[in-house]
Amino acid sequence: MAPLNRQLPPLGPLVAFEAVARHLSITRAADELALTQAAVSRKIAALEHELGVRLFDRLHRALRLTGEGERLQAAAASSLGHLAETAEQLRRRGAGAQVEVSTTIAFASFWLMPRIPQFRARHPEVELRLSVSDPYVDPAREGVDAGIRYGGGDWHGVTAEHLFDEEVFPVCSPGYLAEHPELSDLASLARQTLLHLDVDYHAWTDWATWFSDLGATPPPRRRGLQFNTYTILIQAATAGQGVALGWRHMVDDFLDQGSLVRPIDATYRPRGAYYLVKPRGRAPDSDVQAFTDWLLAEARG
Repeated sequence: MAPLNRQLPPLGPLVAFEAVARHLSITRAADELALTQAAVSRKIAALEHELGVRLFDRLHRALRLTGEGERLQAAAASSLGHLAETAEQLRRRGAGAQVEVSTTIAFASFWLMPRIPQFRARHPEVELRLSVSDPYVDPAREGVDAGIRYGGGDWHGVTAEHLFDEEVFPVCSPGYLAEHPELSDLASLARQTLLHLDVDYHAWTDWATWFSDLGATPPPRRRGLQFNTYTILIQAATAGQGVALGWRHMVDDFLDQGSLVRPIDATYRPRGAYYLVKPRGRAPDSDVQAFTDWLLAEARG
Protein backbone atom coordinates (compact mmCIF):
# COMPACT_ATOMS: atom_id res chain seq x y z
CA MET A 1 0.00 0.00 0.00
CA ALA A 2 1.32 3.42 -0.95
CA PRO A 3 2.07 5.89 1.88
CA LEU A 4 -0.91 8.01 2.91
CA ASN A 5 0.84 11.23 2.04
CA ARG A 6 0.87 10.12 -1.62
CA GLN A 7 -2.81 9.15 -1.65
CA LEU A 8 -4.54 11.76 0.49
CA PRO A 9 -5.33 15.21 -0.90
CA PRO A 10 -4.00 18.20 1.09
CA LEU A 11 -5.94 18.71 4.32
CA GLY A 12 -6.58 22.44 3.84
CA PRO A 13 -8.39 22.09 0.51
CA LEU A 14 -10.24 19.03 1.82
CA VAL A 15 -11.57 20.97 4.84
CA ALA A 16 -12.59 23.82 2.54
CA PHE A 17 -14.37 21.38 0.24
CA GLU A 18 -16.30 19.84 3.15
CA ALA A 19 -17.53 23.27 4.25
CA VAL A 20 -18.53 24.34 0.73
CA ALA A 21 -20.25 20.99 0.07
CA ARG A 22 -22.20 21.25 3.33
CA HIS A 23 -23.36 24.82 2.70
CA LEU A 24 -23.36 24.70 -1.11
CA SER A 25 -22.05 28.24 -0.77
CA ILE A 26 -18.53 29.61 -1.01
CA THR A 27 -19.62 32.71 0.90
CA ARG A 28 -20.92 30.80 3.92
CA ALA A 29 -17.98 28.41 3.87
CA ALA A 30 -15.59 31.36 3.83
CA ASP A 31 -17.37 32.88 6.86
CA GLU A 32 -17.15 29.57 8.74
CA LEU A 33 -13.45 29.09 7.93
CA ALA A 34 -12.51 32.75 8.49
CA LEU A 35 -11.09 32.96 4.96
CA THR A 36 -11.82 35.15 1.97
CA GLN A 37 -14.08 33.84 -0.75
CA ALA A 38 -11.16 33.99 -3.16
CA ALA A 39 -9.03 31.83 -0.85
CA VAL A 40 -11.77 29.21 -0.58
CA SER A 41 -12.26 29.21 -4.37
CA ARG A 42 -8.53 28.64 -4.86
CA LYS A 43 -8.56 25.69 -2.45
CA ILE A 44 -11.48 24.09 -4.29
CA ALA A 45 -9.75 24.62 -7.65
CA ALA A 46 -6.53 23.10 -6.25
CA LEU A 47 -8.42 20.06 -4.98
CA GLU A 48 -10.16 19.54 -8.33
CA HIS A 49 -6.80 19.81 -10.08
CA GLU A 50 -5.24 17.34 -7.59
CA LEU A 51 -8.01 14.77 -8.12
CA GLY A 52 -8.51 15.41 -11.83
CA VAL A 53 -12.30 15.65 -11.53
CA ARG A 54 -14.89 18.40 -11.25
CA LEU A 55 -16.51 18.45 -7.79
CA PHE A 56 -19.14 21.16 -8.32
CA ASP A 57 -21.38 22.34 -11.11
CA ARG A 58 -21.30 26.14 -11.10
CA LEU A 59 -24.85 27.30 -11.71
CA HIS A 60 -26.19 30.84 -11.79
CA ARG A 61 -25.67 32.04 -8.18
CA ALA A 62 -25.63 28.45 -6.94
CA LEU A 63 -23.48 25.36 -6.59
CA ARG A 64 -24.40 21.71 -7.08
CA LEU A 65 -22.28 18.70 -6.25
CA THR A 66 -21.30 16.46 -9.14
CA GLY A 67 -21.44 12.70 -8.69
CA GLU A 68 -17.74 12.72 -7.83
CA GLY A 69 -18.34 15.56 -5.41
CA GLU A 70 -21.09 13.62 -3.62
CA ARG A 71 -18.76 10.63 -3.17
CA LEU A 72 -16.03 12.83 -1.75
CA GLN A 73 -18.45 14.68 0.52
CA ALA A 74 -19.68 11.43 2.09
CA ALA A 75 -16.13 10.27 2.75
CA ALA A 76 -14.89 13.68 3.95
CA ALA A 77 -17.79 14.33 6.34
CA SER A 78 -17.36 10.93 8.00
CA SER A 79 -13.57 10.85 8.22
CA LEU A 80 -13.03 14.50 9.14
CA GLY A 81 -15.80 14.35 11.76
CA HIS A 82 -14.27 11.26 13.36
CA LEU A 83 -10.80 12.83 13.26
CA ALA A 84 -12.06 16.04 14.88
CA GLU A 85 -13.88 14.14 17.62
CA THR A 86 -10.84 12.00 18.41
CA ALA A 87 -8.57 15.04 18.47
CA GLU A 88 -10.92 16.84 20.88
CA GLN A 89 -10.95 13.83 23.20
CA LEU A 90 -7.16 13.77 23.19
CA ARG A 91 -6.97 17.50 23.88
CA ARG A 92 -9.29 17.12 26.82
CA ARG A 93 -7.30 14.21 28.21
CA GLY A 94 -4.03 16.08 27.76
CA ALA A 95 -5.47 19.07 29.60
CA GLY A 96 -6.61 17.00 32.56
CA ALA A 97 -9.97 16.16 31.03
CA GLN A 98 -13.11 16.03 33.08
CA VAL A 99 -16.23 13.97 32.61
CA GLU A 100 -19.05 16.51 32.68
CA VAL A 101 -22.37 15.19 33.93
CA SER A 102 -25.59 17.20 33.99
CA THR A 103 -28.69 16.67 36.08
CA THR A 104 -31.16 18.53 38.26
CA ILE A 105 -30.36 20.05 41.63
CA ALA A 106 -32.61 17.57 43.45
CA PHE A 107 -31.25 14.46 41.74
CA ALA A 108 -27.67 15.57 42.29
CA SER A 109 -28.29 16.45 45.94
CA PHE A 110 -30.40 13.49 47.01
CA TRP A 111 -29.34 10.56 44.83
CA LEU A 112 -26.10 11.17 42.95
CA MET A 113 -23.88 13.00 45.44
CA PRO A 114 -24.21 10.43 48.26
CA ARG A 115 -22.93 7.80 45.80
CA ILE A 116 -20.06 9.77 44.25
CA PRO A 117 -17.53 8.66 46.92
CA GLN A 118 -18.08 5.07 45.77
CA PHE A 119 -17.28 6.04 42.19
CA ARG A 120 -14.22 8.04 43.26
CA ALA A 121 -12.91 5.10 45.26
CA ARG A 122 -13.28 2.82 42.26
CA HIS A 123 -12.02 5.28 39.64
CA PRO A 124 -9.68 7.80 41.32
CA GLU A 125 -8.18 8.67 37.94
CA VAL A 126 -11.45 10.10 36.57
CA GLU A 127 -12.18 13.78 37.17
CA LEU A 128 -15.88 14.56 37.41
CA ARG A 129 -17.60 17.89 36.88
CA LEU A 130 -21.27 18.08 37.82
CA SER A 131 -23.34 20.57 35.83
CA VAL A 132 -26.39 21.01 38.05
CA SER A 133 -29.34 23.15 37.05
CA ASP A 134 -33.12 23.35 36.80
CA PRO A 135 -34.45 22.84 34.19
CA TYR A 136 -32.40 20.14 32.50
CA VAL A 137 -29.32 20.89 30.44
CA ASP A 138 -29.50 19.41 26.93
CA PRO A 139 -26.33 17.29 26.43
CA ALA A 140 -26.71 17.46 22.66
CA ARG A 141 -26.46 21.27 22.69
CA GLU A 142 -24.40 22.06 25.78
CA GLY A 143 -21.48 19.71 25.17
CA VAL A 144 -21.73 17.69 28.38
CA ASP A 145 -20.72 14.03 28.29
CA ALA A 146 -23.75 12.51 30.01
CA GLY A 147 -26.90 13.50 31.84
CA ILE A 148 -29.62 12.08 34.05
CA ARG A 149 -33.14 13.08 33.04
CA TYR A 150 -36.68 12.23 34.06
CA GLY A 151 -39.38 11.76 31.44
CA GLY A 152 -40.41 9.51 28.58
CA GLY A 153 -36.95 8.74 27.23
CA ASP A 154 -37.66 9.98 23.69
CA TRP A 155 -35.64 13.21 23.60
CA HIS A 156 -34.17 14.54 20.36
CA GLY A 157 -30.41 14.32 19.78
CA VAL A 158 -29.55 11.92 22.62
CA THR A 159 -29.52 8.21 23.36
CA ALA A 160 -31.39 7.20 26.51
CA GLU A 161 -30.81 4.17 28.75
CA HIS A 162 -33.37 3.38 31.42
CA LEU A 163 -32.14 3.76 35.01
CA PHE A 164 -35.23 3.21 37.14
CA ASP A 165 -38.94 3.91 37.42
CA GLU A 166 -40.37 6.16 40.10
CA GLU A 167 -43.21 6.26 42.59
CA VAL A 168 -44.62 9.27 44.39
CA PHE A 169 -46.19 9.32 47.86
CA PRO A 170 -46.78 11.79 50.74
CA VAL A 171 -44.00 12.38 53.28
CA CYS A 172 -43.74 14.56 56.37
CA SER A 173 -41.61 14.85 59.47
CA PRO A 174 -42.34 12.64 62.49
CA GLY A 175 -43.05 15.82 64.45
CA TYR A 176 -45.66 17.01 61.95
CA LEU A 177 -47.39 13.63 62.04
CA ALA A 178 -47.42 13.65 65.86
CA GLU A 179 -49.09 17.09 65.77
CA HIS A 180 -51.71 15.88 63.24
CA PRO A 181 -52.89 12.45 64.39
CA GLU A 182 -55.96 12.85 62.19
CA LEU A 183 -53.75 12.40 59.10
CA SER A 184 -54.70 8.83 58.20
CA ASP A 185 -56.31 8.80 54.74
CA LEU A 186 -56.68 10.76 51.50
CA ALA A 187 -59.56 12.87 52.79
CA SER A 188 -57.63 14.05 55.85
CA LEU A 189 -54.49 14.57 53.73
CA ALA A 190 -56.36 17.05 51.54
CA ARG A 191 -56.96 19.22 54.64
CA GLN A 192 -53.27 19.40 55.61
CA THR A 193 -50.65 22.05 54.86
CA LEU A 194 -49.36 20.81 51.52
CA LEU A 195 -45.95 21.79 50.13
CA HIS A 196 -46.12 22.59 46.41
CA LEU A 197 -43.37 22.76 43.79
CA ASP A 198 -44.17 25.73 41.57
CA VAL A 199 -42.47 24.77 38.29
CA ASP A 200 -43.60 24.72 34.68
CA TYR A 201 -42.53 21.19 33.82
CA HIS A 202 -45.00 18.84 32.14
CA ALA A 203 -43.51 15.62 33.58
CA TRP A 204 -43.77 16.78 37.19
CA THR A 205 -46.52 15.24 39.35
CA ASP A 206 -48.22 17.91 41.44
CA TRP A 207 -50.77 17.43 44.21
CA ALA A 208 -53.77 17.88 41.93
CA THR A 209 -52.49 15.21 39.55
CA TRP A 210 -51.58 12.91 42.42
CA PHE A 211 -55.04 13.05 44.04
CA SER A 212 -56.85 12.77 40.71
CA ASP A 213 -54.88 9.76 39.50
CA LEU A 214 -55.68 7.97 42.75
CA GLY A 215 -59.37 8.61 42.19
CA ALA A 216 -59.61 11.14 45.02
CA THR A 217 -60.84 14.72 45.06
CA PRO A 218 -57.92 17.17 45.19
CA PRO A 219 -58.00 20.15 47.55
CA PRO A 220 -60.16 22.97 46.13
CA ARG A 221 -57.15 25.31 45.98
CA ARG A 222 -53.43 25.27 46.60
CA ARG A 223 -53.36 24.94 50.36
CA GLY A 224 -49.98 25.42 52.00
CA LEU A 225 -46.60 26.68 50.81
CA GLN A 226 -45.02 26.95 47.37
CA PHE A 227 -41.35 26.52 46.41
CA ASN A 228 -39.41 26.76 43.17
CA THR A 229 -36.82 24.06 43.99
CA TYR A 230 -37.43 20.55 45.26
CA THR A 231 -34.42 20.64 47.60
CA ILE A 232 -35.89 23.55 49.59
CA LEU A 233 -39.31 21.92 49.56
CA ILE A 234 -37.88 18.75 51.14
CA GLN A 235 -36.00 20.84 53.70
CA ALA A 236 -39.33 22.42 54.63
CA ALA A 237 -40.88 18.96 55.00
CA THR A 238 -38.08 17.74 57.30
CA ALA A 239 -38.54 20.93 59.35
CA GLY A 240 -42.18 20.02 59.98
CA GLN A 241 -43.74 22.74 57.82
CA GLY A 242 -46.14 20.49 55.93
CA VAL A 243 -46.62 17.40 53.76
CA ALA A 244 -44.59 16.96 50.57
CA LEU A 245 -44.84 14.64 47.62
CA GLY A 246 -41.85 12.35 48.00
CA TRP A 247 -40.26 10.91 44.88
CA ARG A 248 -38.93 7.61 46.15
CA HIS A 249 -35.39 7.89 44.80
CA MET A 250 -35.13 11.41 46.18
CA VAL A 251 -36.41 10.67 49.69
CA ASP A 252 -35.25 7.10 50.41
CA ASP A 253 -32.33 8.30 52.53
CA PHE A 254 -34.59 10.61 54.56
CA LEU A 255 -36.95 7.72 55.22
CA ASP A 256 -34.06 5.44 56.22
CA GLN A 257 -32.72 8.11 58.60
CA GLY A 258 -36.16 8.76 60.10
CA SER A 259 -36.23 12.47 59.27
CA LEU A 260 -39.24 11.82 57.02
CA VAL A 261 -42.06 9.30 57.35
CA ARG A 262 -44.95 8.15 55.18
CA PRO A 263 -48.17 9.17 56.97
CA ILE A 264 -50.35 7.02 54.67
CA ASP A 265 -49.61 4.16 52.29
CA ALA A 266 -51.16 5.66 49.15
CA THR A 267 -48.70 5.82 46.25
CA TYR A 268 -48.75 6.80 42.59
CA ARG A 269 -46.51 5.39 39.85
CA PRO A 270 -46.07 7.98 37.11
CA ARG A 271 -45.44 7.00 33.50
CA GLY A 272 -42.01 8.65 33.36
CA ALA A 273 -38.69 7.20 34.47
CA TYR A 274 -35.09 8.29 35.00
CA TYR A 275 -32.71 7.84 32.09
CA LEU A 276 -29.01 8.14 31.42
CA VAL A 277 -28.70 10.32 28.31
CA LYS A 278 -25.69 10.89 26.08
CA PRO A 279 -25.26 12.96 22.91
CA ARG A 280 -26.25 10.83 19.93
CA GLY A 281 -23.37 9.92 17.61
CA ARG A 282 -20.57 10.86 20.01
CA ALA A 283 -18.24 7.97 20.86
CA PRO A 284 -17.51 8.12 24.63
CA ASP A 285 -13.90 7.98 25.78
CA SER A 286 -12.77 5.54 28.46
CA ASP A 287 -13.47 7.93 31.36
CA VAL A 288 -17.03 8.64 30.20
CA GLN A 289 -17.58 4.92 29.68
CA ALA A 290 -16.30 4.17 33.19
CA PHE A 291 -18.77 6.65 34.69
CA THR A 292 -21.76 5.48 32.66
CA ASP A 293 -21.03 1.80 33.35
CA TRP A 294 -20.84 2.56 37.08
CA LEU A 295 -24.04 4.63 37.00
CA LEU A 296 -26.03 1.92 35.24
CA ALA A 297 -24.80 -0.74 37.67
CA GLU A 298 -25.60 1.49 40.65
CA ALA A 299 -29.10 2.27 39.42
CA ARG A 300 -29.94 -1.33 38.59
CA GLY A 301 -28.25 -2.88 41.62
